[in-house]
Amino acid sequence: MNDLIAKFAKQNLQLEVDEKNLVAKCIRPAPRARLGYKIEFNFRFHSAERMYEYCAKHIDNVQLAEQYKAERKAKRDVARKEAIANVAEGDMFVASWGWEQTNIDAYQVVAKKGASVVLREIALESIEGSEGFMCDRVRPVKDAFIGKEIKKRIAGKHINVDDIRCALPAEEGETFYRSWYA
Repeated sequence: MNDLIAKFAKQNLQLEVDEKNLVAKCIRPAPRARLGYKIEFNFRFHSAERMYEYCAKHIDNVQLAEQYKAERKAKRDVARKEAIANVAEGDMFVASWGWEQTNIDAYQVVAKKGASVVLREIALESIEGSEGFMCDRVRPVKDAFIGKEIKKRIAGKHINVDDIRCALPAEEGETFYRSWYA
C-alpha cells in the first residue's frame, strides 16, 4: 500500500485510499484549477484486490506515458539536429500557400549560423508548355535574387517564413504547381 502511494507521489500525484468503503481517489496538483487540483480518478470498487489492481495499472500507464514522451522528445531533438546540419548555403526552400489558389515563393539560403539562416527570395521560372487555365508549373531559379534578406530559424525539416508560409527544401530543377484567379 505504501509502495503504491510512493509511486504516485513520484509522479506528482496524490493517492487516497479508503479501505473500509473501498474507494480510491487520485488527485493532481494544478495551481490554475479552481480547487488547486484536478481529479484523475475517484472510484468505488467491489473488492480491495480490484482497487489495488486498478491503482497499480493506472500508475504503470502514467509511467509508460512519461517514458514515451521522453523517447519521442529525444527522437525529435535528434531529427532537428540532423535537419539543421543538412542545411547549407545555396540550398533552396519553397513555400506553397494560398486560399483557393496556390502561391509559390522560393528562397535561397545566403548564410547560416547555428540553427539560424539568412534567406533571400529568388525568382520563379514558368515551365514552357505547362500553362493551363489560370495555372502553370514553375521552378525556382538559383541565385536570381528578388527580395530582401530575412533571418529565420530552422524548425526541423522546414523554415517558418511567417505565420502563413512554411518553406520546405527544394531540389534544383524541381517543379511546383501554381494557380491564380483573375
